[in-house]
Amino acid sequence: MCGIIGAVAHNNVQAILLQALKTMEYRGYDSAGICVVSQGKLQTTKAKGKLVNLESLLETTPLTGHLGIGHTRWATHGVPEVRNAHPHQTQTIAVVHNGIIENHQTLRQQLEEKGANFTSDTDSETIPWLWQQELNNTSDEEQAFLSMLNQLEGAFAIAGVKANKGQRLWFARRGSPLLLAKGKQGVFVASDALAVGTAADEVAYLKEGEWGWANSQDTQVFDPDGNPVDIPWEPMPEMVAASSKGDYDHYMLKEIHEQPRVFSELLHAYAADKQHIHFPQAAFIENDPLPSRIIMVACGTSYHAALTARYWLERYLKIPVEVDVASEFRYRDPVIGDNTWFITLSQSGETADTLEALRLFKRQTPQNKTLVFCNVASSSMVRESDGVIELYAGPEIGVASTKAYTAQLLALALFSLKLASDNHALSPQDTASHLQSLYVAVDGAKDLLDKPEQFEPLTPLFGTAHGALFLGRGPCFPLALEGALKLKEISYLHAEGYAAGEMKHGPIALIDKNLPVVVLALRQYHLDKVISNLHEVQARGAKVILVTDMNEKDCPDNVDALVHIPEGDFFSAPLLASIPLQYLAYNVAKAKGTDVDQPRNLAKSVTVE
Repeated sequence: MCGIIGAVAHNNVQAILLQALKTMEYRGYDSAGICVVSQGKLQTTKAKGKLVNLESLLETTPLTGHLGIGHTRWATHGVPEVRNAHPHQTQTIAVVHNGIIENHQTLRQQLEEKGANFTSDTDSETIPWLWQQELNNTSDEEQAFLSMLNQLEGAFAIAGVKANKGQRLWFARRGSPLLLAKGKQGVFVASDALAVGTAADEVAYLKEGEWGWANSQDTQVFDPDGNPVDIPWEPMPEMVAASSKGDYDHYMLKEIHEQPRVFSELLHAYAADKQHIHFPQAAFIENDPLPSRIIMVACGTSYHAALTARYWLERYLKIPVEVDVASEFRYRDPVIGDNTWFITLSQSGETADTLEALRLFKRQTPQNKTLVFCNVASSSMVRESDGVIELYAGPEIGVASTKAYTAQLLALALFSLKLASDNHALSPQDTASHLQSLYVAVDGAKDLLDKPEQFEPLTPLFGTAHGALFLGRGPCFPLALEGALKLKEISYLHAEGYAAGEMKHGPIALIDKNLPVVVLALRQYHLDKVISNLHEVQARGAKVILVTDMNEKDCPDNVDALVHIPEGDFFSAPLLASIPLQYLAYNVAKAKGTDVDQPRNLAKSVTVE
């Protein structure tokens, strides 16, 4: 979750570290800190809260040196206070860490018995003290670092420096993402390529278990056994401009408005002729026979996208599609069996639970195929899967996912159509018709976003609300889950998504005049039954917001707010219905004065369990 940066630069490193932390603040913003090696001594500045607090301290007392590390934190062990902020250090070693050291309590006890003086509540502080202990045992710096790594249990990405004249930046990766980068300004390690996009022109992604060091003249990488490995440098992807907020008030708003472009890029990447679908990075989809079972695993918003695809896949393929929350799949001793495809979905491709679920599946059934839907082509899930369907959404900075979610929906729709067409569940004519509807949805999304004022009347309905209920059937059920998640993520208002037919089995007890109910009533998904559910909540005094593609003259009377969207087909309708739900969450959050892009307690990339 946290953001790590380390640099060996030709000039003063403070500005580089701060700029990198700014681009990674979406990964965690409970506290931040940097440490610079200056004349053989460690100089450290840390601050609680957002990065602006650290910047203020450094304006007063700047740090000077050519070697340094920085960190922006999402708290795991220890409350968000300065004492728990990174870097953590001994007198001569400083470390920043992303992940969880699972045996930290045992290590802490052992190290305290040998004189370690812990000042934080974190698991991370065991790393510099353990490293210090190993350096006391040997003059071989590489051996000391490797010995320290071998005693750590859990997941980590580490960057560290020592207070000596060696000017080496040390790093290691196990379970959490970490990359190398280099350019005219120096050599870097970072959690995210965005962090060094302006300072470097080449990048290399560390593999699981790799570690090493860099100075101004050389960079060395080793495998888990300490053997040197070649560094696969590649050009830095072009992403800096895409990570700018531009003229928008928030990244989330910018990313909502980028969705038509993302839709268009996806369609042209995978179905340019509007008749055939091709996934060049997942050849087994075309070459292998249809499996007898599909398992889909994801977390949060990605899980909702997978739930939607289950309706599409089972309708046409007539094979069972199981959708699991990754953290549950990992620990329930899943029964997998042969001839199963395993599909993961992740914006970052580094989501810890989803990545470990993928590894579990591969260990148990290496003969089965794995596929990932991912927005980051260089991520761990992409590298470890048999095939990838890239989302082409570009960097998504807002913590609450918008364009990556709808990119997943569209990519899953294309995947479903591809399998249905290849296995003769859809005729070529029907496949082309559905593809045409997806292309039409690009213009439909543009039309909705060109008139954002239509969403403004919804906001006052939440002024005195004690919660909200979202209802839908068919693929609109997971869309209701997603709408509720968006609202609670950024407005802090409790919201619940429910299958409309299940509403009578509990949630109806919550309904009163201060509980807005968002009803997703689309022609494709059991419209008459959903309208019946709408009348049931109306009869109990709820404020009803209707999102529909019905003709306005056919809409129920006396709804409190109506959002009319263009009509879509079985695959395209959720793309269009997503936009009002995103705007609703955004507008309510703005009205409540919450931090839209960096909501409390959340981080963008969940790289710890």
